[in-house]
Amino acid sequence: MNFKKILILGGSGILGKQLIKYCNDHNFINYAPTHNECNILDINSIRNNIDKYLPDIIIHAAAFVDTLGCENEILKAIDTNIVGTINLVKNSNVNIKFVYISSEYVFSGNRGMYSVNDRLDPINVYGKTKASSEYIVSILKNYQIIRVPFIKKIHNKVFNNQYCSRYFIEDVPEKIINNIFYNEEKIVHICRERKKLSDFYNEKNLSVEEIEIPTNLKDIIPKDTSLINTNKL
Repeated sequence: MNFKKILILGGSGILGKQLIKYCNDHNFINYAPTHNECNILDINSIRNNIDKYLPDIIIHAAAFVDTLGCENEILKAIDTNIVGTINLVKNSNVNIKFVYISSEYVFSGNRGMYSVNDRLDPINVYGKTKASSEYIVSILKNYQIIRVPFIKKIHNKVFNNQYCSRYFIEDVPEKIINNIFYNEEKIVHICRERKKLSDFYNEKNLSVEEIEIPTNLKDIIPKDTSLINTNKL
């Protein structure tokens, strides 16, 4: 592997912290400016950071990911998830591999087992902003979209009527980095087998209360977001 310089945006998030740790543990050259150091809503801030670090790879993991929060704060979701992405794309160039961390929520969840060729049909604001950004990123010549469903943290209550193909967060950084370096596909699914969300907890012997998706969330929580795995690494 060539030791290329990686600029990680969204380093203060749960996934960003894991990516930084993995890169540091494996001596990969990486830079993860804070929000104050690199504000993706400020084009000059982005340009200054790219000029400063001269990255070979940008991993765009900065996002407003709270599904209900996005419904309640639509403008914040648009700014963070769409406008920020537009600004980054404007300042990228063909010499930089632009990696966009997307979500399985770009699909409606009405059937599951989605492939990389399936049409995007999100049902909530979060999914719509992520889907919009996928199209924006695809304008670039040198891009990769990685849909990597993961369980962000351990919850006491877990849906037993939602199907997915999620990893636990600590299992995904290596898979993401390997795909960035070794996989030339433009869209990649990194995921596990299809199961009920509660089953992933049970197989780890994690004690949780199994609940159904609450009535107030049924219209915005996809029922089956399982993906077909294209990760070969």
